[in-house]
Amino acid sequence: MNPLSDDEITDLLARNGVGVIAFRGPVAPYPIPVSFGYGTASDVLAVQLEGSESDRKFDCLDRSPAVGFTVYEHDENERVWRSVVVTGRLLETAYDDAEPAFAALARNSQSAPNPVRWSDATDVTPFELAVDRWSGRSFDV
Repeated sequence: MNPLSDDEITDLLARNGVGVIAFRGPVAPYPIPVSFGYGTASDVLAVQLEGSESDRKFDCLDRSPAVGFTVYEHDENERVWRSVVVTGRLLETAYDDAEPAFAALARNSQSAPNPVRWSDATDVTPFELAVDRWSGRSFDV
């Protein structure tokens, strides 16, 4: 195992578009896969959550904005695996405030909705992950 530098962590976040976010549940963590974008110049990690305010993820956020977030990748030959773990707070934001990160989300994710429609969607809420800590590592198999 080798630790990743901050530059390697930001590179990994910039070239990926899907991760797993874990909310604080009432009994156990509640992890779900999400599309995300990372704006390298602005150092903003953005996600969008779909659904109504009564969904489990929003109930968890009402209890606490603290989340964990994980992204991993491997090279084409599956000889090197890399992962990044981020802890922080998920805070509702405006699309304009985190535009470079949401543009990255649109580029990196095939399932992300058209960013022109984001501001009109009633069931999609934009969030910024305010990073408290991050770490990364790589494994050679």
